[in-house]
Amino acid sequence: MNTTWDAWMPDVMVHAPTAPDPLARQALCRAAREFFQRTRSWMVWLDPIVSEAGSGVEYSLDLPPQSNVVRIERATRNGNPLDVTSFREKHYDWMTERGGEQALVSSDLITFVLNGDFPRGDRMQVQVSLMPSLRAAGVPSSLASINFEAIAEGAKAILLLIPGTGFYQPELAVLSRRTFDQKISEASIAAYRGHTNHTPRASVIWC
Repeated sequence: MNTTWDAWMPDVMVHAPTAPDPLARQALCRAAREFFQRTRSWMVWLDPIVSEAGSGVEYSLDLPPQSNVVRIERATRNGNPLDVTSFREKHYDWMTERGGEQALVSSDLITFVLNGDFPRGDRMQVQVSLMPSLRAAGVPSSLASINFEAIAEGAKAILLLIPGTGFYQPELAVLSRRTFDQKISEASIAAYRGHTNHTPRASVIWC
């Protein structure tokens, strides 16, 4: 279930009563995109897919409606970890070259390729962090409820900084931007800790 931008409108429009509704909704969408892009707090496991035999087979990321991928976080093969490799680290055409280590590679965050020979029938699952798409009408209600004030402040920071309008308030926009950035920092830490009081232990790197 999604909470639409309408839920934020009273909190934003009280500071910009003459702003056109489409402009206010655009500011809310931009603020939400920045918030989730920077915090990576909207994280989901996508539905599993079944592998085809071979290497270089392309698959689509089956995303929730009105969402874009921020980052591919991790992947599994039959429940076991599968490497997610940057396409920039590949020194060959991973779409056509066969063999090599098994890994998931994506260059566009829309599709991915299973590099290395895979059998038919393996169960693959991908975890991604998301942000609203440019045409999104809102965000999942579970995320809206805990990040409501942050998105409102972000939208105000955008809207009140538009020069030549009757609602141009640069001083208030600066205050809203400061609050927005602070809430992003807090949300980033909370997301990193998985909304618990535990800090993940860093992996040991042996030299």
